[in-house]
Amino acid sequence: MAPQLTKAQPHSPDHEAVVLACCLLSEDGSVYDEVSQLLDPADFFLPRNQLIFAALGKLVSDGLECNEITLHDVLEKSGDLETIGGLEAIYAIQRRAETTGHAKYAAKQVKEKSKLRKIIRYGREAIEKAEAAEESDAISSHLESNLQSLQDVDDSGDGSIREAAEALREDFKAMVNGTYEVKSLPTRIDQIDEKLNAGGIAKGEVLVIAAPTSCGKTALALNIVLQNAVTHNIPGLYFSFEMQSKSLANRMIQTCAAVPLNQLKDGVMKPEQQKRVWEATDKMANAPIYTNHYVRSVDDLRAKARMYKRKHKIEWIVIDYLQLVPWNSKLKKNDGIAEVSHQIKLMAMELDIPVVLLAQVNREGAKRETGLTLYDLKDSGDIENDADIILLLWPDGKDVDDARKYDAENGNYVSLRYNIAKQREGSRDLKGKFVFKNHIGRFI
Repeated sequence: MAPQLTKAQPHSPDHEAVVLACCLLSEDGSVYDEVSQLLDPADFFLPRNQLIFAALGKLVSDGLECNEITLHDVLEKSGDLETIGGLEAIYAIQRRAETTGHAKYAAKQVKEKSKLRKIIRYGREAIEKAEAAEESDAISSHLESNLQSLQDVDDSGDGSIREAAEALREDFKAMVNGTYEVKSLPTRIDQIDEKLNAGGIAKGEVLVIAAPTSCGKTALALNIVLQNAVTHNIPGLYFSFEMQSKSLANRMIQTCAAVPLNQLKDGVMKPEQQKRVWEATDKMANAPIYTNHYVRSVDDLRAKARMYKRKHKIEWIVIDYLQLVPWNSKLKKNDGIAEVSHQIKLMAMELDIPVVLLAQVNREGAKRETGLTLYDLKDSGDIENDADIILLLWPDGKDVDDARKYDAENGNYVSLRYNIAKQREGSRDLKGKFVFKNHIGRFI
């Protein structure tokens, strides 16, 4: 039986040649600047065309003219001139276009063929992993992440800020007319929303809640979640890497009911309190809160977030917490955490929804009389760069035990201090205090 022939990979030598020819026709590099927004050397199928496009990029970056002579010289210096076929090959490419009018169209065709080749490669990689009996979830999330990377940023516009300015014009008119509505996710905690420029967390923004272990950062996130999902029916996704769904639901019900659930187990809960627990359980069962408790990587996290956005129209995400998201083991810890932080910010912008990201801080910083600072963020300074808002939270004392208080109005509580240490679109270093009723998980 004759061996089956392998089909040629999708490619278009003619369009590749037209792109290069148009670049050579524009000695000032303007055509290269335009098409290089869409293409890089690896998008060309033929190795000689990859070398030529890379050489054109060097000419432009060095401020030299793009023509056959300068291209010849840079290829000769790099030792690639003979590989591409010498000066005659450059002349042959020049003859493929008389004007630069077809440059963008030809570049799009080259990009399309490059995408098709990548789809084939990603598909084959997935098949090989499936045949090797790797986990299906890992294969599918990796494949989705690869395919998502092929989606281009919309280039239908001209890059002008006009559209954003026009949108702001409408906002300004609404402000004057008194009809302006802030498009943000409120925390529903008045003293916080009053300090935030948007009255909450704007779409595409990342709010980092940073605190030492056992200082209320998860409880604060749950208060935000319950107010928005249970009271206002706004759907969202909660990534919890410390608790399984039953434990997380237990904390949510306790906060929602404002009753210590250990009293139910101990048999000392009053009937009226039990009624509040049953009501809170019903509310939680019907709340549009989705949870996930395991990801293999930040790419997997982003893939799952996209899926929940498509399937459930989520409008917020909580990640509890940053340092528990798996990072590339080939990187140092600081670099790995930095990459996860970058990807979470990109996810918020891609999905156009607010993200609440919990993070650990160095415990020693909380013991200072002045409290935590941005320098106390644990494992990576890039957290500060990526976040739009950073809320630092710490005990009003040397530790949580020292911060335990009692008064007639609030009963037993923990006194917590906070500082909105960063706000990209507003004031920073805004401080305050919380009364945290830790036995029921509520903030006042």
